[in-house]
Amino acid sequence: MSNLYKERELGEEAGRILRSPLWAEAWAAYRLRILEEIEAAPSNADDKVMHLKRLLAACTAAKLHLERIMKEGAVAAASIEFDNRKVTNIGAMRPGSR
Repeated sequence: MSNLYKERELGEEAGRILRSPLWAEAWAAYRLRILEEIEAAPSNADDKVMHLKRLLAACTAAKLHLERIMKEGAVAAASIEFDNRKVTNIGAMRPGSR
């Protein structure tokens, strides 16, 4: 399988995950829980707050990674479609192919 087809497939899978109601619910619950812990932390709990912020940053990075894969998949799908149209148009232009 060429890289474009693999990228398209991965992008479609990432899109299915990100559009999933289960993902949306899990993401919202995770994020909310971390923010609640940050708000509830005593003012002198700098280490705890920094740890929670790192957890939130790591999870956000994972989400952004999925979004990037989804976008790259959309670009790959458009490239595949463009290449297919180009081949079809070239075939239609050949003498005797009409």
